Amino acid sequence: MIDFTISPGHGGSDPGATGPTGLKEKDVNLKIALKVGNLLKNQGLNINYTRTTDMRYSENLSADLSARARFANDSKARYFLSIHNNSASNPTATGTETYALAPGGEGEKLARAIQESLVAAIKLPNRGVKFANFAVLRETAMPAALVEVCFINNPKEEALLRDEVFLDKVAIAIAQGVMKFLGRQWKTQGTPILGPASATIAQAQEWARQNKAPQEFVDLAPLYWQIAPARAGVDPAVAYVQFAHETGYLYRDGKSMAGIDANWKNPCGLKVSQGGGNTDPNAHKKFVSWEEGITAHIDHLAIYAGAPGYPRADTPDPRHFPYIAGRATTVEELGGKWAPSPAYGEKLVSMLKALQETTVSEPIPEPKKRAIKLKIEGDCQIRYDEKAQELIITV
Repeated sequence: MIDFTISPGHGGSDPGATGPTGLKEKDVNLKIALKVGNLLKNQGLNINYTRTTDMRYSENLSADLSARARFANDSKARYFLSIHNNSASNPTATGTETYALAPGGEGEKLARAIQESLVAAIKLPNRGVKFANFAVLRETAMPAALVEVCFINNPKEEALLRDEVFLDKVAIAIAQGVMKFLGRQWKTQGTPILGPASATIAQAQEWARQNKAPQEFVDLAPLYWQIAPARAGVDPAVAYVQFAHETGYLYRDGKSMAGIDANWKNPCGLKVSQGGGNTDPNAHKKFVSWEEGITAHIDHLAIYAGAPGYPRADTPDPRHFPYIAGRATTVEELGGKWAPSPAYGEKLVSMLKALQETTVSEPIPEPKKRAIKLKIEGDCQIRYDEKAQELIITV
């Protein structure tokens, strides 16, 4: 059974709305639809599309829309979702809205779940759930919704629609809204950044010792387990292995390529707000304490992972930019996003696994001490040898 038919609005000879620099709605709609579909497939849903290329069913608009509804009906899909972007005569028109056919029922519930998720993620004005007699809502035999992500005629929002990071965020939010509507738990693909500690402090410190890290690096582990869970819900083991990787286990081979060392108290190579070259020490932030530096590290990881309450105002993170929020929810996704190398995330996963598998030796318990009575009959001399710490009895 097909769970969702996804319909990218417009296509072929019908470009839909066009932005001020020429971006066509049909192209953006298709990109978002394919991203949403792939995400939902990864969540275990069966998906089909009314189009996966730049096509149109008919040059007649009414026939084209009816054909899309008929495609969904013939597929016996459980639900239908149409993806669009808005346009208006006013170039400052802004915001997100989602449509259902009429109040009440599953169509409105679907629209509301998508609207709430999308507004929370992309933070454009909430224009609400609306109702309209659109053909793809009226002629589909299943509950249906139509989302208008933002206004392509607005220069600022057209610029967002050209940004792949923004489109990823839109797609994830729509997919998560769908899963919430279905009452299903969102499954993270990969190694989550957010979550409870996946290893203990003792494991982390033993892992660091086995890798010949200096004592300062070993001693900083408890700060990660103190700050990360309470402040942001970040797995401290993830942050600690990133600390190790970014500092070469706290510069055990000397300074970083930027010439910074442990005195900078910068555990993850954070740069100043304006950025700069990787080899320029002035481009990197110097923190006043390890607590401040580790807090900045945790906050930077948390905003990447889309932690609730992020971005936040009370952060020492100098690069706490809203546009990176939710950009990488897994450790694997940090490759190519936090760092340019796609292998970066896989390296951290490998280090994390080694930390999690570290066995901590149990300390050998001291033997129990007990008092004994010594009874000696006859003449004898008793003396205590201070140097040997022995009691000597001479009979």
